[in-house]
Amino acid sequence: MIIGGLTAGAAALASAAYQEAAAARDRRRFAPLGRLVRVGDRRMHLLEAGQGPPTVVIVPALGSGVLSWERFQAELATGMRVVVYDRPGIGWSDPPDRGRRTCDDQAEELRALLDAADVEPPYVLVAHSLGGIFARRFAARYPETVAGLVLVDSSHEDQASRLGRPVYYRSVLRWQCYVLGLRRLRAGLGLLSELDDDTASEAVPEHAPAYRASMLSTRGRRVVVRELLLMSRLSESPPPLGSLPLTVITAGQQQLADWQEMQDELAALSADSVHIVAEGASHYVHLDAPELVIQAVKDVARRAGLA
Repeated sequence: MIIGGLTAGAAALASAAYQEAAAARDRRRFAPLGRLVRVGDRRMHLLEAGQGPPTVVIVPALGSGVLSWERFQAELATGMRVVVYDRPGIGWSDPPDRGRRTCDDQAEELRALLDAADVEPPYVLVAHSLGGIFARRFAARYPETVAGLVLVDSSHEDQASRLGRPVYYRSVLRWQCYVLGLRRLRAGLGLLSELDDDTASEAVPEHAPAYRASMLSTRGRRVVVRELLLMSRLSESPPPLGSLPLTVITAGQQQLADWQEMQDELAALSADSVHIVAEGASHYVHLDAPELVIQAVKDVARRAGLA
């Protein structure tokens, strides 16, 4: 038993050492695609394309960043300025401070980043999944800066209580149990088909290795865990949006009645609202039906008087 424990401990140490060495190599290997902007005591990564107005700010989903939106950003950035960013700990952004983080923290960091980068309002926010909660909090805190909002199969503030908190706890446990060195080794051997599929669908080919490295990083795993825990704690109503031009896009493949009900509630947050069901599209509507999302962004900009 003692020998078995020592063997397991040695294996864990070897896995951790391999993971840290590989992560350090990845940071040297892959240069940032955009700007590293100083925000307080950390740097945040911002990728810009096109010329505005309008200025579109993309707020990515749980654990996602620039590399998941690069293809869509390039398609959208015709006649408008489009920026997308890595939240702290994702991609090329420095890790966040330790301790519990809130949706207000996320809104504050985005506002500080846009200010530091001289990305001037008004903004049309395009937010996916968990990013929708952060975008709504941003719009509620800084209404004078937001001209319109497009929610792409957005999460809901009461989602965990209505879909079941154990779903999030199981996901947290799964991510926490990853032995990252082993996972990285399996990825190198082509044994992580899910990662291969995600890389092929989300990343542009020339940046696929950087995407894989980001998905295999220790800091990225920690962000996913913290954002899942943040979601599990939420239980509230979304903030009202008054008459802000709003378009809600719901994935047609989502079959849960509770999800559809929550999407209807999001669409009811504004007096100037359009609700679109993207037939045949998965949760990643911007990948499955980018032209639909692009048209929605242009329509919101028009309704806001920016186009």
